[in-house]
Amino acid sequence: MLDKANEEIRRADLDSRRRERAEALSSVVRAIDDLLFALEDLNLRGVDRVPADLRQRAGRLLELVPPPEPEDQSFRVRYRVVPLMDVLFHAQELLFTARDPDRISSDDELDSAS
Repeated sequence: MLDKANEEIRRADLDSRRRERAEALSSVVRAIDDLLFALEDLNLRGVDRVPADLRQRAGRLLELVPPPEPEDQSFRVRYRVVPLMDVLFHAQELLFTARDPDRISSDDELDSAS
């Protein structure tokens, strides 16, 4: 009976940590969405260069993302609007995969369609 209670406590603790991690990842996804919205607005206005404050914000957000493959040299803050948007979309994919490892990524969908 004591073993069962201990197991339930461990399971509850693990579930709680998973929920906290998922919420933390979701908050980073929302922050990236906000930044993407600002970048899309710049893009629609024809602005090509990312202002320094948005680059700094992007850098802080990218530090919170699980690291990509070591050979992925493109995962860094960019000075142009559209390339930075691409990096942020990739960051969101990494976050979605971290939150749900069984999730099929868009790259996997493209590979299976070939």
